[in-house]
Amino acid sequence: MMNLLSEEKSLPKKISEDIIALILEENLQPGDKLPNETILSERLNAGRSSVREAMRLLASRNIVTIRQGSGTYIASSPGMVDDPLGFTFIGNKQKLINDLLEVRFLLEPPIAAMAATRADKKDIKKITALCDEVEDL
Repeated sequence: MMNLLSEEKSLPKKISEDIIALILEENLQPGDKLPNETILSERLNAGRSSVREAMRLLASRNIVTIRQGSGTYIASSPGMVDDPLGFTFIGNKQKLINDLLEVRFLLEPPIAAMAATRADKKDIKKITALCDEVEDL
């Protein structure tokens, strides 16, 4: 029984991978409409409910956008999630800002130092110009 359940769970995942292959094969671009469930079911030799579940998986990964009554489209930024770190759900925004600044202060100075030590004359001119611009702002 447990084997059957794990196979059922992997079927929508496999179909979602087949749909990604189809997207790449047909060179579909953001905003392009995918074929409907019936056509996909026939092309992928899969049941409509499995195709529907695969589409939900792809939607959760921001690869497709499902518009009720209109169809399924390639997402505008496939694979890019608007809030990958979940900042929306952090209540104390001021603490979030302070924490992010603290992380930046830890990371950015050594990165800037490394860039400066590896810079040639052209790079140093650009770094100096950017520093001046930041100070002006």
